[in-house]
Amino acid sequence: MAVCLSTLLTFGCAVFTVDVGRVTWQRARAQTAADAAVLAAAAESGPYGGGDPKLQARRFASATGAGVVECLCDRGATAMQVKVTLGQVSAQARAVLDPSLLRPASVAFDRRGLQPPLAAAVRSLVSAAHGAVRVISGFRSAGQQSVLWERALRRYDGPDEARHWVARPGTSMHERGLAVDLAGDLDLAARLIQQHHLPLWRPLPNEPWHFELLGSRG
Repeated sequence: MAVCLSTLLTFGCAVFTVDVGRVTWQRARAQTAADAAVLAAAAESGPYGGGDPKLQARRFASATGAGVVECLCDRGATAMQVKVTLGQVSAQARAVLDPSLLRPASVAFDRRGLQPPLAAAVRSLVSAAHGAVRVISGFRSAGQQSVLWERALRRYDGPDEARHWVARPGTSMHERGLAVDLAGDLDLAARLIQQHHLPLWRPLPNEPWHFELLGSRG
């Protein structure tokens, strides 16, 4: 009887150890999925990420077998939060992108190719922001715009969706020197534009980083 009891206890401990190990493994895997998903969402929110952070969060989570149950991932935002579930466990992660850490802060930018009124307005904006706002894309040649368009065609499987994120070659305001893409504190940029009465505006609601010379669209 003592031998049987000892055997049962040993078997019970082994089962318990396996269960604990499985839960621990699931928790670690769920956290990995949450971390990967939130980082993918943050990257997708950037100027050239494609613009759909929630979609990328779901893709990266599903690659590890997890599912996204909550994604606070607004397009253009610099902070993302994702919660995933895997089996019986859940995990969440938050990512905050600090654009000022991506490169040294500077009040200078490349004005080559930009129309003088736009260059002057952007120079005033960047200077007033004291390094919190910078230009990451200004004038583009037809060749550069074509490269971006071809990438978008591959990414979105055709022109119907691609045109929502990248202008066709020959139609971009960047090619005319009438647009810039900004990074950093875009809310501050919007406030400074209003405070200093700068002739800049954001005509594309799905691209909050894209600024054009006021009146450039006719």
